[in-house]
Amino acid sequence: MRFKKRLFCFLTVLSFLSLSPAYASYGTFAFEDERFQGDYSTENLDRIIQEYELYDSWYWTTAPFIVQTFHGAENAPGWTDTSVIRRGGSGYKKNTYGCRWLSNKVIPELPKLGYGECFGFAQFIGYLLSGEYNLYKNWKVFRNLDAAGGLKPGDVFRTEFEAKGKKYAHSAVVYSVSETEILFMQVSGGTYNRIYVGTGFQDGYHNLPTTAEEISKIPNFKICRSPDNCNTD
Repeated sequence: MRFKKRLFCFLTVLSFLSLSPAYASYGTFAFEDERFQGDYSTENLDRIIQEYELYDSWYWTTAPFIVQTFHGAENAPGWTDTSVIRRGGSGYKKNTYGCRWLSNKVIPELPKLGYGECFGFAQFIGYLLSGEYNLYKNWKVFRNLDAAGGLKPGDVFRTEFEAKGKKYAHSAVVYSVSETEILFMQVSGGTYNRIYVGTGFQDGYHNLPTTAEEISKIPNFKICRSPDNCNTD
């Protein structure tokens, strides 16, 4: 009898979690796409942009407390149809989140308001490139440009620092590297999670750094690079 009661309690809790919007997305998530893995190039990032409609000036956002399937707009993972503004304009929609990329795999608690915007976007791109859910745990980490040998397309550049009494944190994916500038793929929570492709690193404090010299002056940054990308030129 005691065993039956325990079994009933367990099934009840399991049923509750499966119905809870905050947990259902994690339980039902089955996204898998291996087409882009192992190719850390600007050309491959362009293919991802086209495939998932992650266009410059579009948006990576969704309403809160909904099941995350990452397939809201015609097989595109970046939003659901509850987010109506997708291109142009600069309007802010109240009570929206940045899309949350499997946050239970990278932090111990559920996401809070505003969490997972730039960070979730970078994690999602990194997953498409490598198949890794948790880049900061499984990718190689460098703390300066010299140690990394510079930046490469597909790197995730992350910074967290405090300036003038305010905290700043931002994540972006390196989009392209040339002799004169380094460009990024990223979203900004301060602009309704708008996607930026090609502009400077936008941490909200520095003036859009694009050169290695400017980027090296950003405090407390780390470069996350897939082990597969470490072996490329």
